[in-house]
Amino acid sequence: MLFLNKTHPFIIVSAFSLFLLGMTHPPLKKIDAIYFNANSIEEFKESETLILDSLKKFPSRTDLIWRLARNYFRIGKRAVDKEQKLFLFENCLNTAKKGIQINNNSAENIYFMGLCLGNVSLQRGIFSSLSNRGNLETSMQRVIKIDPAVEHAGPHRFLGVYYHVLPFFLGGDSEKSTHHLESAVNLAPDFYENYFYLGKVYFDRGQYSKARKTLKKYLQLAETINNDIELPKQIDEAQDILDKIKTNSE
Repeated sequence: MLFLNKTHPFIIVSAFSLFLLGMTHPPLKKIDAIYFNANSIEEFKESETLILDSLKKFPSRTDLIWRLARNYFRIGKRAVDKEQKLFLFENCLNTAKKGIQINNNSAENIYFMGLCLGNVSLQRGIFSSLSNRGNLETSMQRVIKIDPAVEHAGPHRFLGVYYHVLPFFLGGDSEKSTHHLESAVNLAPDFYENYFYLGKVYFDRGQYSKARKTLKKYLQLAETINNDIELPKQIDEAQDILDKIKTNSE
């Protein structure tokens, strides 16, 4: 006999199964809510499970597929083991490619394909990174044409960082970097990372006043972020640059 004031595991599973069978639209809001509040690999896997369950009913929904790629990417960033990181970034890459096969104009899937290709290349070494330069640029330029606001102006942010870290003789270009990162800030003025990378470029170009203003804005926005594993390192780097600017101006 089941008492109403107790929740039986079988009832929970059955109710969830009925929910999946009966829904006419995937639970994108719930998936995103779990994702944006996740602060551990285990919590990201909750979102992944919901996506995979939804894909059983909606296998051709590209908005589910790119969310799965996004999940693999975020878990990959948190993974410590190098082989595990590579495995997750490859999952992200292959998942995004599946979304593109369904809709070759899916900006989000093209973005995550490029993003994860870049990370796969980094994990495999310098020669892999160099051999994929053309694909990375082409992918992000294509996303910009379709929807430059994807992932808080992600394609502009990616290319801005890309042209900043790439050596000059391999195509690095500080003007292109500045252009893309300023475009990212204009498109997504409330996204903290756009200011972090733009501030670094300003500093490296000797534009200290702009760097100071931009990095202070970054630190202000960063106060509201609590689930980015790279945030403490970024904050330390931004503060270090601000200290150098202060020393140079004295």
